[in-house]
This record gives sequence, C-alpha cells and structure tokens, in this order.
Amino acid sequence: MMKNSKQILIENLKKYFSIQELVSEAVYKKWGERAWKFLDENLLSVLIILRRDILRVPLVCNDWKYGGKNQQRGLRENIAPLVSTKTSANKMYLSAHIFGKAVDLVSAKMPACEMRRKIMENSFLLPCPIRMEDGVNWLHIDVMTDVDAKDDITLFKD
Repeated sequence: MMKNSKQILIENLKKYFSIQELVSEAVYKKWGERAWKFLDENLLSVLIILRRDILRVPLVCNDWKYGGKNQQRGLRENIAPLVSTKTSANKMYLSAHIFGKAVDLVSAKMPACEMRRKIMENSFLLPCPIRMEDGVNWLHIDVMTDVDAKDDITLFKD
C-alpha cells in the first residue's frame, strides 16, 4: 500500500516528537498512535520545518509522558478542564488547539522571543502561513489563519 502525504509527514516528525508529546494523556490512552489523525497536516509540516530547518534545537510540547505536568500544549480535548470550564460557563472556545492546529513549545536551548525572531527571519521556509502569539514566554504556533491573511506570519496577543 502506498503511503499518503500525512503518513510521510508523521514518519519524518517522529524523529523529533512522539504522539504523546502532541496530545494529552487522556487522548493517548483512548487513541494511542492513532491520535495522529487529529493533528492538522499543515501543523505537522510546520513542526518539521521549525525543528529541522529554522530553530534546530530540541523543542518540548507536552511532557506528561516524562512525569511533567503539561498536557494541554498540543491537542486539547473537550473534557479537559481548560476547555470544559469554558463550555460549562457558556463561553465560546474556538482555540486552534482543539482543532489540532496549534502547539505551545519551549526549549531549554532558546527563549521564546529568540525563537519568534528566528522564525520571522526565515518565514520563507514555512510551508504555509502561521500565527504566533506575541509577548509570552512560550512559542505558540498555529495554522488557523484568516483566509485573507496577507503575510506569512500573523502575530497576535491573547
């Protein structure tokens, strides 16, 4: 059977991230390796380019697999408190994280402001337009851009 483009992306991305780093423990317990299906193909492409070609430093998303406390920095599921509290308060929550289109990353080798600077300097390498959250001490990257976005990178503040 011939591999599709998403399967090839996942094979390449597994050099840098496991699925446990990109989804919560609850999602992994239910779906295991099949949880890759919830992650947007454009996001996977961006992650490869960021890690391999632009930043070239180890990046950490979720660390629950290694005893850490972070598990909502990638895909966010509807029953996670971060999401469910908004729903129960009747607040709309349409974060790119719940669509598998966003990650929050940190690196022990490079601060977030430096990562954002390097990404902006090398935006021509990006496979699609992205958004980055500005003014935070982590790197939020998402591929949920407006259809009329004119730039490779849109900076926003939450």
